[in-house]
Amino acid sequence: MNKKTNADKQVFTTGEAAKICNVSQQTIIRCFDNGRLQGFKVPGSRFRRIPRGELLRFMQQNNMDTARLGSGCLQVLVIGLDSVGVDGVIKTHSAGHSVKIKHANDAWTAGFIAHECNPNLILVDSSVEGVNTGAILASLSSVGSSAPKIVLVRNNYNNGMNVASQDADSKEVIKQAVQQLLTA
Repeated sequence: MNKKTNADKQVFTTGEAAKICNVSQQTIIRCFDNGRLQGFKVPGSRFRRIPRGELLRFMQQNNMDTARLGSGCLQVLVIGLDSVGVDGVIKTHSAGHSVKIKHANDAWTAGFIAHECNPNLILVDSSVEGVNTGAILASLSSVGSSAPKIVLVRNNYNNGMNVASQDADSKEVIKQAVQQLLTA
């Protein structure tokens, strides 16, 4: 059985959170019970669980070293967009983070790559035929992965008219998607 590293985990026990934060388990439990640390209790038990994003927020708020939490590689799947322009925007706005970018130009390839790399973020050109964001989410959720953020980067139709210029808007959409993912 493979043991997950902190970088791979999405939910932590109070004991795991205590080790990562370098505090006692009782401290984590008190913070949880008084609302400083959000999470959930396992139904039918007294055990508490803390989602990764919440633990990261708690650590940052309390000036704790987040290196122990680990930072897994950010996986980005780009469907139907120019690799040179998109890759540059992603890399610029994810500086200091490990990022792997995969590209697909059609729905079949996108599905295959999405299943293979389990992306955190999927950037889709809305003009690619056959790409169904709902089906992508359903497929990835069925294999037990946490659902990725899916963003339509370019919508060529604005009030029924084809809009030729997309670069400025697309770059801003990509920037915002990457920044939201990194701060989640």
